Amino acid sequence: MTQLKLHGDLSYCKIDGHLIFLDVQNDRYFRLSECLESALLAYLHGGDSLNGNIRKLIERKILVDGSGNSGHIPSASKKIPTRSAMEEAVHAKRTSVSEVLDAAVIVCSTQLQLKAHSLKRVLDRLASDRGKRTSKSSPSSHSESQVLDAAAAFRSARLYIPIDTCCLLDSIAMITFLAKRKLYADLVFGVTADPFSAHCWAQYDATVLNDALGHALTHTPIRVI
Repeated sequence: MTQLKLHGDLSYCKIDGHLIFLDVQNDRYFRLSECLESALLAYLHGGDSLNGNIRKLIERKILVDGSGNSGHIPSASKKIPTRSAMEEAVHAKRTSVSEVLDAAVIVCSTQLQLKAHSLKRVLDRLASDRGKRTSKSSPSSHSESQVLDAAAAFRSARLYIPIDTCCLLDSIAMITFLAKRKLYADLVFGVTADPFSAHCWAQYDATVLNDALGHALTHTPIRVI
C-alpha cells in the first residue's frame, strides 16, 4: 500500500484538543472537521487503512504520496523561549548610519517580496539565503552575544525606517540582517485558538529577539523556518 505523508507545505499544532494548520503555499490557516481531523491523526500515528476520510484528505492534498520518502512530518518543534532580548538590559551603543541604511534596504526589499510573491517563495528564499551565509551551530556565549548585539542594532535602526511595523515583515528582515553578519536565527510561527490569531517572531535558541516573552508564549508554535 502506498505510504502517505502530510504535504510538505503544511504544518499543524494542537490547541485545546483540536488541530490548526498552516499552509505556506496558499498563505492561509485552516481547520478540519472533527472526523477528518481524527482520521488524519490516526493515520499519521500508525493507521494503515485507506477509508473514505483518508481518501478525502488525499483529494484535498493534505496527505500526499510519501513513497521513497522518510515520511517526515513538518515540525513545529522549537525550544520554548525563556527570555526576551527586548526586555533585558542590553549594552546600548549608537546605531551607525550604515546599519540604518542596511536595515532600510532589507525592510524595503522584504516588503516588496511579500507583496509580489507567495509566502512559500519568500520563506524558501529566506532559508536558502540564510543557509548560504550561516550554519545552525550549538549556541555559545560568544555567538549569543553577537546575535543579541546585532538584533539590538536592527531594532534601533528600524525606528528610523518609515514603514509600518508588522511581525512577518520585521521578523524576516531581522533574520536577513543577522544572516548578512553570518548569524543564525529561526523564524517561528505561532497561533492562538480562541480567539484565533497568528503571529511570528525571530528566535535564537531560547531567546525571543523581537517580541515580549509573554506575548510569544501566548502563541503555540506551528512552524519553524
